[in-house]
Amino acid sequence: MSAEVAGVEKGSVGAVPDRVLPLVRRWTVSWLNGHDPAACEDLLAEDYRLRIGTFEVDRRDDYVEATVGQLAQFPGLVLTVHDVLTNGRQAAVHFTEHGVSLRHDGNAAAWTGVVLFDSDSDSDSDSDSDSDSGVRGNGAGGDRLTRAWAEEDYAARRRQLASGTPDPVGSPAVAPWDTPAEPADPTAESVVLAWLEAGLPAVEGVVWDDADLDDAGPALTAHGGEVDVVVSAGSRVAFHGRLAGAAADGSGGSAVMDVAGFVTVVDGKVASGVVVSDRLAARSALKKSRQAD
Repeated sequence: MSAEVAGVEKGSVGAVPDRVLPLVRRWTVSWLNGHDPAACEDLLAEDYRLRIGTFEVDRRDDYVEATVGQLAQFPGLVLTVHDVLTNGRQAAVHFTEHGVSLRHDGNAAAWTGVVLFDSDSDSDSDSDSDSDSGVRGNGAGGDRLTRAWAEEDYAARRRQLASGTPDPVGSPAVAPWDTPAEPADPTAESVVLAWLEAGLPAVEGVVWDDADLDDAGPALTAHGGEVDVVVSAGSRVAFHGRLAGAAADGSGGSAVMDVAGFVTVVDGKVASGVVVSDRLAARSALKKSRQAD
């Protein structure tokens, strides 16, 4: 993997050149908070790929069309950034989306999420660079975002829109776009990968979905997991993958559930952070599994 990325963007902070964070800033400010689809034309590659839960797109136009539909439902939608990590080539964001739904009698909701980004590059990479399909992404910073993996707590959003009582929005990051890039840390990544493969067993400092606000609990008791992608910047690691397991409430059935996380590793252990899961799809899969038994 190349040790440098040519052409540091104005506003980059720290010793590691950072080409991806300015792109993520535009994704947040111009596209989602600005509600401007035109911003995506030179921000996202034409073959931009997104996986979120069971939903996948592999074209920028399809992604934009789907997101414009959400913006129409939530015309005042705001994305608040809580935390950012960047290694100069890949980045991840922990955020909350919040707004009023026109489809739910003007009820409001605030739901958390985690997204990981890859970008293209106009710089040469070393011969040992990771491939685009590798768990560390394509390993290159660049001029457009090319791929994203995300999860949002749609179960919490459904609860709030039904009840008419929105959850509070967590504190925003003070200066997310001044986050210094740090080199990726394979050791921290290996800790998180082992944790995921073990089924993400409970860690006191890690909050799942809306656990601080609702006692619905997890959908699955997981017996194992696998990773799609992992992105690290020093001791902080973001990941996307899936868990396999049985219904946590003992009602029977088995399912696979997509998850994304943003955590910190301390002394060789996951110490704090958040995990967001696709509980809606998992509960639907569990119901089908029980019916099939």
